[in-house]
Amino acid sequence: MEMTIGQFAKLVGSTVRTLRYYDKIELLTPTKYNKNGRKLYTRLDWELFQQITILKHFGLSLNEIKKQITNENVKNRDLLLVQKQLIEKKQAELNDRLEVIMRMDRLYNIDGISEEQLDEFAFIMLDLFRREKNQIQAFEKYFMADKQIMEEIKLLNDPQYKEKMDREVWNLIQAIRNSIRFNDSSSRKKIRDILNKMDHIFPTSRNFLNLIDDDQFLATHNHEFNNYFPEDIARYIYKEMQTYYNDKEKSKDKDKTVTKKVNDSQ
Repeated sequence: MEMTIGQFAKLVGSTVRTLRYYDKIELLTPTKYNKNGRKLYTRLDWELFQQITILKHFGLSLNEIKKQITNENVKNRDLLLVQKQLIEKKQAELNDRLEVIMRMDRLYNIDGISEEQLDEFAFIMLDLFRREKNQIQAFEKYFMADKQIMEEIKLLNDPQYKEKMDREVWNLIQAIRNSIRFNDSSSRKKIRDILNKMDHIFPTSRNFLNLIDDDQFLATHNHEFNNYFPEDIARYIYKEMQTYYNDKEKSKDKDKTVTKKVNDSQ
């Protein structure tokens, strides 16, 4: 088997340009010549081309393929295991991205939410979704000694929980935007109603809010929590959540005081 570059390109389903590039970088360099001084490809070159194609299929760069073929310092099995790990990592990343897109698409399909309204907050929601996995890991590390909170953190990975909270977070952001614009009592009441609903869905939210004031936690995990939030909305959310939880604590203390007085009088 001896053929010119054009004939060889047709045989292997490649192009003359590709084969010349392989020759230039000394990845696939024919050693035989015809009487006119033109390079000829042989059976050995065909076998080498097949090896290159297979390694490319598994994600190796041309430089990595060249090192593997010329040096063979790494056994083929070890090489494939490394590629397996890389592919699994890439697959996990793609699955995470797909989930973000699907969660956003689910919001677009909710009745009563216009596409124009969602477009205003789309990047906020997308950023919240894409950071969520790393944020959960940070929470797990911080609260690992608290079994009750760790049980609640498990909810953050539950698809049904995510669906409920995604909608409420979007409702909260929209309500806050309206409250900033109109500054009326009905808008503020809606914010409180949404926070109350979110608190019932995920009671440990108060613990997460406290981390905002933990300088050491923020210094360690600043990248994970540097969310894409307009400053006015971010400030307003923090203010409203602090007020909501402070009022809730006062109400609990008041109820305890009343109960104690009743018990003392009996």
